[in-house]
Amino acid sequence: MNRVIGTLFPHSLKLRLMAAAAIWALPVLALAGVLLLWAFRTHLERQLDAELSAYQHELLAAASIDDAGKLVLAYIPADPRFTRPLSGWYWQAALGDHVVRQSVSAGPMEAGALALLSTSNGIVELDGPGGRELRVFRRDVTLPGGSQPVTVLVAAPCDEIEADVTQFATHIVVIFATLGIAFMIAIYLQVGFGLRPLATLRREIAAIRNGRADRLSTTFPGEIEPVVEEVNALIDHNRHLIERARDEAGNLAHALKNPLSVLSTEIAGLDDGRRQILGTQVQSITEQVERILKRIRAAGPTATGHARVDLAEVADDLTFSLGRIYRDRNLSLRLNIAPDAAFAGDRGDLVEILGNLGDNACKWAHSCVSITAARQGERLSVAIEDDGPGIAPAARVAAMARGQRLDERVPGSGLGLDIVREIVKLYRGRLALSESSLGGLRVDLDLPAA
Repeated sequence: MNRVIGTLFPHSLKLRLMAAAAIWALPVLALAGVLLLWAFRTHLERQLDAELSAYQHELLAAASIDDAGKLVLAYIPADPRFTRPLSGWYWQAALGDHVVRQSVSAGPMEAGALALLSTSNGIVELDGPGGRELRVFRRDVTLPGGSQPVTVLVAAPCDEIEADVTQFATHIVVIFATLGIAFMIAIYLQVGFGLRPLATLRREIAAIRNGRADRLSTTFPGEIEPVVEEVNALIDHNRHLIERARDEAGNLAHALKNPLSVLSTEIAGLDDGRRQILGTQVQSITEQVERILKRIRAAGPTATGHARVDLAEVADDLTFSLGRIYRDRNLSLRLNIAPDAAFAGDRGDLVEILGNLGDNACKWAHSCVSITAARQGERLSVAIEDDGPGIAPAARVAAMARGQRLDERVPGSGLGLDIVREIVKLYRGRLALSESSLGGLRVDLDLPAA
């Protein structure tokens, strides 16, 4: 059964639980309906048998044997059903094999026409006059003064019971169908309530991924708590690995710095041909090492746990540094940062993103660079613009390629946009290039907001 349910609902735990509940609940409701119907029929039959027995006792009480040995009835049942022709309600009194009297409801039939209804004592069901199925109660009693047994027979139609049972069955179907629907709604609400901690768990994991939390809370039910503990342990383990990798990246950068400097110094003393060849190779190694180290140092949204980085503060520091670096060009660095603009992630990653993009903008700008940022729900929209020559639409894809430089006259490794793109990807963000309203390049960033 579990395999069948899993096949029908492979992607919904709620539907699986509802289907599992319905598999046993709905048959139980159906069985309960059948049992109630059987109990109701049994009750009607017993009630009818009791009524037939009462009429039989009434006839026996009215019966006596006269001096001539004949059966005499002092009175007969007054129920009008015994007077309506072929009503299905009949009675008959006989002495031995001779029918003495029978109900008027037998209609135009001759006296004794009901004698064939039953030949055995007790209650039986058989076909009577008009083809109607009758429930017949027969009893043979020997009265005082009589030499032959007196047979008293009372019959009632079975279709009255069937009509009541059919009507009751209709009510049962409506009631139990309503109960079934109400039961499934209750199961749906119950399952939803029971699975609510999983929704909370999903939201907390999303908060960790977006940098708004560093661990799962410990307020989950006991059944989910082991999973929470394992997830927290995994988060701690991953954080340890990332911190270790970043430390190793720093150590590697320090270890490579001096040897590369020595090589560059030694190469400077070689002849022009060899200096150009070796210098190019050393420069390539330096750029690759720089790129790899920057990628390793990128923390990502879960490296340091909960983080809220004020974008205005980082942008202020950045513009101060860029203003010092490009002071000879008298660039106008404009900031328009919303007060609630905060980045959900690592401060170093944000510095790396804005630093690369801001530096690129300053390199190409003629006189102005603008950085704007605003919060949009759970996301952060950032735009860096310049009034430089911009990038043609066909060349923007190439600008995003690893190490691609569009103009060798501007110094740089060509790794900036590629590194920014990879860090943004870590945060499930988006980076897009377009034409700026200032006339140059516009870089749009979509990042998680804190």
